[in-house]
Amino acid sequence: MVNIVSEEFAEQMNACSAEFPPDVDEFEVSGLTPVASDLVRPPRVKESHINMECRLVQIVDVSTRPLGGSLVIGAVLRFHVDDSLFDNYKIDPDKLQAIGRMGGPTYTRTTDRFDMIRPKTGGKA
Repeated sequence: MVNIVSEEFAEQMNACSAEFPPDVDEFEVSGLTPVASDLVRPPRVKESHINMECRLVQIVDVSTRPLGGSLVIGAVLRFHVDDSLFDNYKIDPDKLQAIGRMGGPTYTRTTDRFDMIRPKTGGKA
């Protein structure tokens, strides 16, 4: 399950970033709301405007050293997208107000964007 985080519930998401034992319910800790998924067992986050129900494909261990990690690869089985995000059949990033983790305690906003016209052929740049 992948839930896109918007600025409006960033503090609640951050409450889930602590290292909890497996028996702790992070929904209870954060105050976020669980919603039943359609195809997978883990619940979706109701406050999230975009949820992706995923099936695990592979876990690639990048490092077992302290602060190392793993890359989790999944296949998206179903998208759930809040209808209010759409503008002319596209998701409006200003409405989504997504945030992303940079590492450690640092996050970024997706407000500094730019467009580039894609080339029509696969020729050299």
